[in-house]
Amino acid sequence: MKKRTDYFDVPFFPNQDFGRKIYKHNKLPVYRTDEFNFFRCIEFDENFYGKNVYELNEGNLRIPYNGSRYSSLFPKQKLSYWADSVETARKEIKRHGASNNIITFWSYDDATSTFPILGNDEKLIIIDGRDVGFHRILQKNEENIELNLEEKNIIKDIIDCNPDCLAYNSVSNPGAVNYIFFEKGFRKLAIREVRLRLGSKQGKNQNRIVLAATSDYNPFPESYGKYFLPIAKTGFDKTYLDTDDYKKKYSNKKHGLELINNFHIKNGKK
Repeated sequence: MKKRTDYFDVPFFPNQDFGRKIYKHNKLPVYRTDEFNFFRCIEFDENFYGKNVYELNEGNLRIPYNGSRYSSLFPKQKLSYWADSVETARKEIKRHGASNNIITFWSYDDATSTFPILGNDEKLIIIDGRDVGFHRILQKNEENIELNLEEKNIIKDIIDCNPDCLAYNSVSNPGAVNYIFFEKGFRKLAIREVRLRLGSKQGKNQNRIVLAATSDYNPFPESYGKYFLPIAKTGFDKTYLDTDDYKKKYSNKKHGLELINNFHIKNGKK
């Protein structure tokens, strides 16, 4: 990555709030920007009952199993797959045969919250794979077609840039955007909401767990301890409050509140 002066303003992504600045590298399709919403859908498994949101979300980051479409492209890298909308995320898993029992994660880049809880204020570093036709590389990889030298160099350049995530065109939802998050970028994402819909079951039960609210992304760190119960009910894991993860999130939010309170006190004296 080069310094900020090597970047210039460019148009925004479809799942990004309007008016946010994006700085694009003057040679490579690398962006530094913020204010996003990301969505991930997975088919719900009954083993998910009783697992709190923190545990469920940690399961969204993993090393791709051997033989999957990403394992050979980014060997030994932990990855997480997200989309620009619920519609895109659902179409992606439907393309691979998922049922209508779906759990949906709605995340945002934590640094844009009024009260960040993850302790990382760096903007997202995104490689726009749409510029280099990355979706075509994925398709070739899925079909076990060997990549040519140019495509192999693209993969190498992506790894060398050490980005947070890679954006590429969705095949399931033309015109939409998918994102592959590397672990560094995944650790910049906070959860706004987790939704469960049991659409394949009688009654089509559904419920949600809210972890941040309002346009300022005001977070509720304790909600990471909530979990789903049959049938689409919720419970709370009190032991989560004793974890280092909760203590870190709570401390960071408290610090943000103190900064804002001190600002108002200071300006109130003027």
